[in-house]
Amino acid sequence: MSTLQAAAQAVQAKKTARVAVIGAAGYSGGEFARLALEHPGVVLEALVVRSKEVEAAQTIETALPGVDPRAVDVPMIEVPELKQRLAEGGVDTLVAALPHGTWKRLLEEHAWLAGAERVIDLSSDHRDGSAGYVYGLPEAFRGDIAKASRIANPGCYPTAAALALLPLAGSIDGPVTVTALSGVSGAGRGPKLKTSFVEVEGNASFYEVGTTHGHVAEMARTLAKLGAPYEVAFAPALAPMARGILLSAQAHLKNAMTPEEARDAYAARYEGEPFVRVLEPGKWPTTAQVRGSNRVDVQVTTLFGGTTLLATAAIDNLAKGAASQALQNLNLLLGWPETTGLSRHGRPA
Repeated sequence: MSTLQAAAQAVQAKKTARVAVIGAAGYSGGEFARLALEHPGVVLEALVVRSKEVEAAQTIETALPGVDPRAVDVPMIEVPELKQRLAEGGVDTLVAALPHGTWKRLLEEHAWLAGAERVIDLSSDHRDGSAGYVYGLPEAFRGDIAKASRIANPGCYPTAAALALLPLAGSIDGPVTVTALSGVSGAGRGPKLKTSFVEVEGNASFYEVGTTHGHVAEMARTLAKLGAPYEVAFAPALAPMARGILLSAQAHLKNAMTPEEARDAYAARYEGEPFVRVLEPGKWPTTAQVRGSNRVDVQVTTLFGGTTLLATAAIDNLAKGAASQALQNLNLLLGWPETTGLSRHGRPA
């Protein structure tokens, strides 16, 4: 048997997931559907929508540039219709791409949903580890993820912040200040005045500055797990772009280090990580470079005589910040290589 034949058999021997996407009318749900249609180990069995979302879901192929039009051929059902499919094994994996609080409420209303073999929740409902959910940041917790059946997908801002700080998190000594620009798709597909074209075009605006943003607690929890048990201050802003996050984080260091030492620490920690790129000295992250990919670009320096860390990162909020990271987690659950079905490279739209 040739090496290629052996590799092909090994791939075929991996588990297959029969997936239903709950919340398929939204941007993250549509993005996951696009990725799932290209994945060799995923069968997209159903797009699950609530009654008020049926019309929106029927336009899923126009929700985002690049969404695979084959998604419109996947059966579209409402939540009660999923019960029989789960019972018969036609669906074994649920991907919940719902507004915060909705997945938890659905579990209370439809207890049978808990019978799914695997669940990946893209909301914040279980990111605190409740109900047996494991926090799905592969670069930090892949060992726990691979053994789990319930994954709480990280938020987009916390993903960027954690990966910006992870290599030197244990060297931080004091509160962390995070600032980030986000594309308006992060606010969801529902119509809102603040994310309408007239309000956003040519206008970048801060919102929920300080400790009021819902992602602050998640950032602090994650950084504590990584060795930085400190408070987090956050200044998020909407930028006039559809997708992407550009983030910077600052914190005092226990011991001073040069910019070169800091970058070397990042290069060493992320060596071999398929979806993290530490940029060359003098180059800084941009959202265009990661658009449509599961990659995070990071760069780091130190300030004030080496006493302060300044770390930067760029991700696609709908990809590494949501749908493609969910698929990366599903790869771990299935025993597939993490890179299966995912791109390290951005695309222009």
